[in-house]
Amino acid sequence: MRRTVDVIQEFHPGLKRALTPEIRSDEHDLIEETARAFVERDVLPRMEALESGDIGLLKALYRQAGELGLIGVDLPEAYGGLELDPLSSLLVSEALGETAGFGVSINIHSGVALHPILYFGDEAQRSSYLPRLAAGEVIAAYALTEPDAGSDALHGKTSARPDEGRGCYVLSGQKQWISNARVAGVYVVFAQLAHRGMTAFVVDRDRPGVSVGKEEHKVGIHASPTASLILDDVEVPESALLGAPGHGHRIALSVLNLARHKMALYALGQTRRAIRIAAAYAKERRQFGVTIASLGMIREKLGYMAARYFVARSAAYRTAGELAPGKKQALGLALRADLEPEMKVRGVASALSSCIAACSLNKVLATEVQAFAIDEAVQIHGGYGYMEDYEIARMYRDARITRIFEGTNEINRLAVVRDVLSSRAREASACSLSDPSSQAASPSLAAHLPAGRLRATLEGAEQVLRSMKTGFDAVVEAAVAREGERLVDHQPLVRRLADAHMWMYAFESALVRVALAADGRGPARDLGAELAAVAWADAVRLGFTPLLEAARHVGVELHDLAYPDEIGQLQAIAEYVLDRVR
Repeated sequence: MRRTVDVIQEFHPGLKRALTPEIRSDEHDLIEETARAFVERDVLPRMEALESGDIGLLKALYRQAGELGLIGVDLPEAYGGLELDPLSSLLVSEALGETAGFGVSINIHSGVALHPILYFGDEAQRSSYLPRLAAGEVIAAYALTEPDAGSDALHGKTSARPDEGRGCYVLSGQKQWISNARVAGVYVVFAQLAHRGMTAFVVDRDRPGVSVGKEEHKVGIHASPTASLILDDVEVPESALLGAPGHGHRIALSVLNLARHKMALYALGQTRRAIRIAAAYAKERRQFGVTIASLGMIREKLGYMAARYFVARSAAYRTAGELAPGKKQALGLALRADLEPEMKVRGVASALSSCIAACSLNKVLATEVQAFAIDEAVQIHGGYGYMEDYEIARMYRDARITRIFEGTNEINRLAVVRDVLSSRAREASACSLSDPSSQAASPSLAAHLPAGRLRATLEGAEQVLRSMKTGFDAVVEAAVAREGERLVDHQPLVRRLADAHMWMYAFESALVRVALAADGRGPARDLGAELAAVAWADAVRLGFTPLLEAARHVGVELHDLAYPDEIGQLQAIAEYVLDRVR
């Protein structure tokens, strides 16, 4: 049994909750192997049938996933789950992400559709719905978006009016682009309750007045059913109300916070599969008398794909560790029977919203790395990558949506900066990188390493990270002084600040993972210096460059940062990837 304690606190207490995929137990290996076997054996060979709309197969796969425990990995045992640790949940989510449209469907079911009931439902609602959802016997959907309320989803027009005489609520309206709408047996619906505001309800499919529109003709994710949900004077009992009247916005926003992090894991699964497919093809395809895997530019593409996947994955796993205390606190509050509904909703929503910036930046980073990696995989395939006979063509279509749903990447960039500014105003945030005092107290990540190339690379990278943080603080201070409360409305400036913050967080996460690699295995240990060097270069290129642009705009002078030669490192990373693809 390998040790699973969080060893990072030994030398970097400021990041004591960081998780990495390398430090795991044999049980983690088993749950990941179970998930990947389900993906490889049962789902991916049936993608054509799923994409053609085989609802029977989709439901059968849900039941199979439920029997394996893959839906309720972190759900309490009392409600049919396995109640495993956060790392197990990460490994399963990333594996299921490889299944493209099916992954979207089950991601919605086990995330934004299930979480409102888990965290905001009462005991009767949890006991009634969660065991069936965890078993895959019933599929759930999350109904928030409306034709005139996309990014501004909290201002939808679907209405709920109380009928005290009959002890019910009457729901009317239309929800648009609802994943799982055609196959769901239960919907979490958000409606404007008269004189109270947005309120959440659990609505069963068999209620009179519930109907579903035609299947949407989407560009991609065809294996994920999508349609409108129509509510025509649907009567639901008072017991269908989730949380408290008028607090639906808190439920919607807090579960979307978790969903953004979960979307990052889905995108990482897609990225990992694209790397594997591209590397396998490159080893087989011959041009000019050699395999294209031997060509320098192809190898460089593979190197960048693998390095950026490493960085984005490091950030997502770190955030899971930061989210864990809030999720634990939220569940504890949710299970208490002595709290008034309104107080409970406020407390649970606050606990689930503890890492807004981190969840938003993970969603942006992972989906943009996904887009980059899949695009490069298509390029490696050449003309064949554009042919529907090849899996990478489907992945190319499927990838485009992830930068749009769960909040567009533009909306999420705004959320990052709003949360950073709020954190600075409070002078403390567990998820902020811009607290100078906490950073100054942290010792070097490389301090525990023996002298050598890895330690030297980490020391150089950390010095650059410190410079980035100092520059970020200076630019934000100048921007706040210049713009005041209007700063959040200066979107071009906000975008640059968001990108700088995102890459600092991801860069630091990658360095932490490399520094911990001696306790694990895999690329973080085998390619620590190479991955740290490329992460360093990307952080300067993709994070510090927009910060320089923001600095010029607000009149702050920053000096360019140097980064190491990447060419050799990228070739070494590519060699490592190619060697492991069979």
